[in-house]
This record gives sequence, C-alpha cells and structure tokens, in this order.
Amino acid sequence: MINIGIIGMGTRGQIYAETIKQSEHAVVAAITDISNESLELNTKKFNTKGYTDFEEMFEQEELDAVIVATPDFLHKEPVVLAAEKGVHIMVEKPFSTDLKEAAEMVKVIRQNGVKCLVGFENRWNSPFVAVKEAIDNGELGEINALNSRLNDSIYVPTKMLGWSLNSTPGWFLLSHSIDLACWLKNINPVSVFAVGTRKKLVSMGIDTYDSIQATVTFSDNTHATFTSSWILPENMPLLYDFKYEIIGENGSLHVDLHDQMVKKAAKSYEHLHTLGTPIDGRLTSAPSQMLISFIENILYDAEPIAGPEEGLLNTKIVSALHKSIKEGKIQEI
Repeated sequence: MINIGIIGMGTRGQIYAETIKQSEHAVVAAITDISNESLELNTKKFNTKGYTDFEEMFEQEELDAVIVATPDFLHKEPVVLAAEKGVHIMVEKPFSTDLKEAAEMVKVIRQNGVKCLVGFENRWNSPFVAVKEAIDNGELGEINALNSRLNDSIYVPTKMLGWSLNSTPGWFLLSHSIDLACWLKNINPVSVFAVGTRKKLVSMGIDTYDSIQATVTFSDNTHATFTSSWILPENMPLLYDFKYEIIGENGSLHVDLHDQMVKKAAKSYEHLHTLGTPIDGRLTSAPSQMLISFIENILYDAEPIAGPEEGLLNTKIVSALHKSIKEGKIQEI
C-alpha cells in the first residue's frame, strides 16, 4: 500500500482523503491542519493520525507520498521537505506564487528523483479531455486562437477563502485556464500583456484584484486571451462560470462548463453541478481522477502529465502578467 500524507484538510484535502479511501492501492497514513477542530473531525472520519505541524508528520510517519493542499502561497516548504525526504508529491496549483521559489522547488524535486504532479485538474476534466483528443487528432488543424473566460461568484474571495487577500484571480483562476492553453497548444508562450481592476473587493477590506484580462502570445505568433473575475453575484446559477473557445484553421471547439445540462427551478434557479457526480458512491470528479492518476504514476513508475516544469512555466506566465499590470507593458516569459 502507498502511505499518503495530506497537508491541509480544507475542502480539497477532504476530497483527496475521500478518494484515497476508495483506492485499493493507497491509504491516508496521516493528515495535518492548523485547526485542532478540523484535525479532530478528520482523524475520526478517515481513521488516521493527525498533526498540526507537517514537519512533525514527516518525522513520525513513514510516507511514500504527500498531498500539499495548503493555500496558494504556502507550497514551498512542504514540497521541498518532502522532496528532500524522498517522498513523492502532489501539490495544488499554482505550483508557487513566487518565481524564485518555484525554480528552487523544481531543482530540489529533480535532485531527489521524486515524482511531482501539479494539480492542474482540468487535464482530467472530461470536456477538456475530449477537446485535447480532437486537437491531437488534427480535426481543427493548426490552432490559431484561444479565448477563455473563468469567473467565480463573490462568495469565493469573501466567504470560501480566508486568505483571498494573499491571492488574485490570476493565481486562483487564470492559472487553470493558462495551463489548459499550454497543454492544448503544446507550444511555448513568449510574452504576455495584462490589465487588472481593483475596486469592489478593496472597498470590502480585501486588497486584491476584482478582475484580470490578459493576452498571451505563443512562439508560433498565435494568441490566447484570458479573463477572470471573482465578484459575480452569489445568486448566479453555479458558483463558477467557465467557458473556453478554441479556433483552428479547419474548425473550432466551444466549451461551456456553466451549462452542465441540468437546471433546477425550486426555491431558487440553479444549474446542478453534474460533472464529477459520484456513481454508486465512487468519486468521478476531475480532482479525484487526477489523484488516481498520481497513485498510478507511483505504482507503475510513470511521470505525471503535469510535472514541476509545467508548474514552473505556469508561475512564470502568471508572474509576468501581474508585472505587466503594474508596469503597463508587455512582459517576456
């Protein structure tokens, strides 16, 4: 059995723990969380050991792998420690919000020969898997343009995340859609230009961007445009609105994850979240499929499809777009 530790038992950590419970090849060996209440609840729920300090967990437990599900800006220390101890790593996106830290993380991971999967979960999201297959089959020809819109309701930065002032729509949202562009095109980006707006959340005491728009240029002189905001009204039919358009020389693809086929009209109007609906109690969501893939990478000694180099590239792009906002200039990647 693969002994897996989980660092951070928020919503994501609990999804991963539930996924591991259903695995025939892995077990939740230990968890860490800074909240004693969370530890008490989840150690009982998952029948495992709990620590408030991930360093102590590494000292006390024999781990084969660890999942880093801490906030965006707190990935480096557990990733580096895990790598130094020879423990395989699955780390949430973004890989890091600091370019220097990201480069150091890649170096330590590669020096110690551990596997690392960066949590770009949409590579396991069935609509985008279908899109990737169509592109790779040559159905669209050369990809000439990509357009993405990924927005969240204001519930996310004001109620769901207690640390949103230390993040932005760039790190929390655009990291997803930008990774998809790099994965779908499989061509290096060379520059980015971006603008951002800070009004609504600042007025609420949360000093971060409301929205960001960016254009990325690739080495084949094609472009992708991205927009993300996390101040949509709470009464929108679904928590998030994700749309993606891929335009090729011979055709196009259009993805709308806000419309998941089932609409409910009762006390309120809602779009039911159908992607990833458990079937016979089995988890089928993109995060769960990603974790299953990571477990198989360890079992069969295979490299993850979203490794630390992809994480570093993503950090380079998102760092450059934030610099572009501040300086009002195109930034090279």
